Amino acid sequence: MTIANKGLRIINFAIDLIVISIVYNIVSLLINSFVHPGLFLYFIGFFYYLILESTIGQTIGKLITNTIVIDRRNSKPGFWRILFRTLLRYNPFDWMSYLLGFEPGAHDQFSGTRTIKKTN
Repeated sequence: MTIANKGLRIINFAIDLIVISIVYNIVSLLINSFVHPGLFLYFIGFFYYLILESTIGQTIGKLITNTIVIDRRNSKPGFWRILFRTLLRYNPFDWMSYLLGFEPGAHDQFSGTRTIKKTN
């Protein structure tokens, strides 16, 4: 089991951001939203991470880079742990935890999860 490094995590984030943006644009075209666009984007991103990581343990970015989210027992995290992890992503200081040198990042450390390279 190899913990995903920062480079791989940045690739995951970039791919996920592209997918979230595409979904946002498609949904925005299909419905005339009365919600603030920024809030709507956060809403889509929140459910993107929550649904994918709680069901299959991976987002599209993680699928492409062959990484997966696990808990401290090296098992698939439960729904409540993923919900907590997803909420922690929206902490404005979460991204700084990567810049300060922490490999797992704050949303991993506090939720008891980590992203690893998947073995076949």
